[in-house]
Amino acid sequence: MKRLTKAQLNIIARQTLAKTAEVGWENAQKNLPYIKKTILGLRSEASKRVADSAIIASAGPSLHRRHPAPAILAAKFKGPVVAADGALGYCLRNGLIPDYVVTVDPHPARIIRWFGDPALAHREADDYFQRQDLDPALHKEGEARNQELLDLVNKHGRGIKAIISTSVNPEVALRCLEAGMELYWWNPLYDDYDAANSYSRRVYQLTKAPCMVTGGNCGTSAWVFAHAVLHSKRTALLGMDLSYPPNTSIQNTQYYKEMVELFGDRAEEAFIRVYNPYLKETWYTDPTYYWYRQSLLDLARQADCETYNCTEGGIVFGKGIKFTILKDFLERFS
Repeated sequence: MKRLTKAQLNIIARQTLAKTAEVGWENAQKNLPYIKKTILGLRSEASKRVADSAIIASAGPSLHRRHPAPAILAAKFKGPVVAADGALGYCLRNGLIPDYVVTVDPHPARIIRWFGDPALAHREADDYFQRQDLDPALHKEGEARNQELLDLVNKHGRGIKAIISTSVNPEVALRCLEAGMELYWWNPLYDDYDAANSYSRRVYQLTKAPCMVTGGNCGTSAWVFAHAVLHSKRTALLGMDLSYPPNTSIQNTQYYKEMVELFGDRAEEAFIRVYNPYLKETWYTDPTYYWYRQSLLDLARQADCETYNCTEGGIVFGKGIKFTILKDFLERFS
């Protein structure tokens, strides 16, 4: 199995840091008035749970292709359901109300869409949601779907705890508060805490919220939260593809525009094909998603919890990951 070299990993890590850290730092300063609780306040709650299994719902295409919500509801799963922000709409539309929703991306306008955007009509045109399979429900009738999501989040918000990074745009924090969510804050571990001019140290000293590894994305952040804060002994991953189905056009991939900027008309050559022996399919991914995959596998190998990939798609398999189907996980651990 191909692995990115240390040099390649460092390049992607530096690019990710450059893209997010300064904006995250600025957002943390703006979010200070809303920081009342941190994720440390959830540890006592977690210790009282009877169930020691958790489900993580991420926003990969398999979440919609496999449609796992009915099976989870039918099994009466007793453990916590943790949704990445991009999976929140799918969960709510299908009656699966997550206990927690995790959000981390500092983008100034896109992330609030996952919660229903009160200002959508006034945003600049953006094909980000229409171009991808993150949530097919947003492909058409954007304003109507946005209103539906506004209503659903408002209806169920009081029962959902927001695991909210200090890096997010303050509009996201306000939207969560508007919906009645309790906010539990944390900081992304941007870099080496002990390094000179460390963003991680600066943001911790500012907010006093604990730092948490993200693996570069919201889905892995949700997995880390379930393991480190909820102390789940086993977690099931849903929608954690970190790749694209074989028939997906490269124009419909998340980082297509960035790939074109880097590689021009040779962008397609930069995508990585990965054969999944469990699915007997070859999926493809871009260097950033492949870095996310490698980071998650490294974390899973080090963790003292069991990780079951029940996505039934994608490329997340290897040592530390039990690749299985959701039905088997629910029969054993509901």
